[in-house]
Amino acid sequence: MNDLVEIKRGAIVTNSLIFSQEFNIPHRNLLIKIRELTAEYPAVENDYKKSTFINKQGREYEMYEFGKEAYMFLVMQLGGAKSKETRQLIFEKQQLFIKAFSKMEQMLVNQSNEEWKRIREQTKLARKIETDTIQEFIEYARKQGSSKAEWYYKHFTNATYKALKLLEHNKPKTRELLDTMELSQLIIAEDMISKLIKQEMEAGEHYKVIYEKAKNKLIEFAKTIMINIPKI
Repeated sequence: MNDLVEIKRGAIVTNSLIFSQEFNIPHRNLLIKIRELTAEYPAVENDYKKSTFINKQGREYEMYEFGKEAYMFLVMQLGGAKSKETRQLIFEKQQLFIKAFSKMEQMLVNQSNEEWKRIREQTKLARKIETDTIQEFIEYARKQGSSKAEWYYKHFTNATYKALKLLEHNKPKTRELLDTMELSQLIIAEDMISKLIKQEMEAGEHYKVIYEKAKNKLIEFAKTIMINIPKI
């Protein structure tokens, strides 16, 4: 899912090699630090699992794997940095790791939910229908003179996710992290856009007009579902 954490033996972990690279600490020095910490605090010794990695030259080296709590404990040991810039870097990297752990946790929760898995399968079908329709639209747009028609895969996707507020850092969120309500709304939106594109192509509408109509349709749909969401 990302380059910071992974799932191993059913647990979400990172490792000392990734940690050292992100925080710009020589890996050898970090290993020494972890050994010192586990010796000083025996209660956390089992939180750091010994493992190995293979470098580019094919040589095997030692590393440690650890979860979120052990990661946080290790970050706390970096608090002695005096430089403001260094402290800021540590804070920013810490936030990236925390978000990575949280996203992976959410993915595990979703994957254990039978209702979520059922709806996720439905989104795959809706997306397949939409991409097939967009492919037809691309050929349609090319015949009308579009020189960059292939970009409409991205344009329609971004328009949908933007309307439903499912963008993160200006990019569509991965579907594995969406909840059941968000997935359900996505199914409706993609089905709606597929039907609109087909109808407008059959009517001979210009491709640019079709795209604008699709965006407006998405905006109206988004307004409707926001109105219908019960207030807490």
